[in-house]
Amino acid sequence: MLKRVKARLEGLGLSPPAEDEALLKTLLTGAKRWILAETGQGELPKELRAVVVDRAAGEYLDFRKTIGRLSEFDQEYAVRQMSQGDTSVTYAVEFGQGLPVDVLIESLRTPPEALLARWRRLRW
Repeated sequence: MLKRVKARLEGLGLSPPAEDEALLKTLLTGAKRWILAETGQGELPKELRAVVVDRAAGEYLDFRKTIGRLSEFDQEYAVRQMSQGDTSVTYAVEFGQGLPVDVLIESLRTPPEALLARWRRLRW
């Protein structure tokens, strides 16, 4: 699955350096554990492997953003409204819309609830 995470990140325009491989493995393990805990499964269904890959990629992007190593993505706020008289600028973040990279990270980290519900089991 490590190759799939790297391919996912490369598809987003980010090539993880070789020294981040241990981090990616750790994030993959964490993503798998999270899916298993959310669904109550003992083994990871093959249909949820893509969810694990996306979640690990999202965690990696969030980690790089947190430490300031995510310069590959535009970190500017989107302008929602602009006025010319007395110059007023309203950013989209004020309306609950974050940075585009934040939206991407959140979408990768949060799989659709219906997908997880399909595989959810109760454990006693």
